[in-house]
Amino acid sequence: MLVVGLSGGVATGKSTVSAVFRQNGIPVIDADLVARQVVQPGHPTYVKLRAAFGEEFFDDASGGVLRREKLGKAVFTDLEMRKKLNAITHPSIRYEMLKQLLYHLFTGTRYIVFDTPLLFEVGYDKWIRTTIVVWCEEEIELKRMMTRDGFSREDALTRIAAQMSIGEEKKRAKILIDNNGTRDELLIQVEEVIRKLNSSWSPILVRVVIAVLFGLLSSWIIGFFR
Repeated sequence: MLVVGLSGGVATGKSTVSAVFRQNGIPVIDADLVARQVVQPGHPTYVKLRAAFGEEFFDDASGGVLRREKLGKAVFTDLEMRKKLNAITHPSIRYEMLKQLLYHLFTGTRYIVFDTPLLFEVGYDKWIRTTIVVWCEEEIELKRMMTRDGFSREDALTRIAAQMSIGEEKKRAKILIDNNGTRDELLIQVEEVIRKLNSSWSPILVRVVIAVLFGLLSSWIIGFFR
């Protein structure tokens, strides 16, 4: 099984690209979706977050759910707060994603897409050889964020500043998808990437290498829970 890492800044079009992979029958492990799951009431990570950040970030009138927007705005303007959030959530996110990876490995899936905005920051690219970055110019990213999420320009700039620069992501990526144009132009590029991935698949060798890497990664992640 080949593992493909997919990343990109906020509002660069990563979710659209991820959706195209799904439409082509390719499993996608979505870090953002997993991150939402591990902060649901009752999950151990939820308990830790509530103890660390206090009641103001939880809506008890709606079952105690995490106020994601409020916490997100707070951590994007406070580096220490963001580090604390990551220290609590990332071990659980990695563990859940690992379980999904192992499932696909042993069910014979040809390849999967590992969709995470922190592909390079967390170091996943050290064991994922095929990395894709979806990018666009910062001004386009700003306009999309302001339109899609209702952010002010200042808030959008703060979000962009909190992530790895797109220039650095582009340097590290093996495959670049340019989303400065239209949706149709984006879709054409993604379909071409999928065609190339399908033609270059090397199942036996990759499966052996990934199995070894998963063994090492499992030991590393389990260490977080001791």
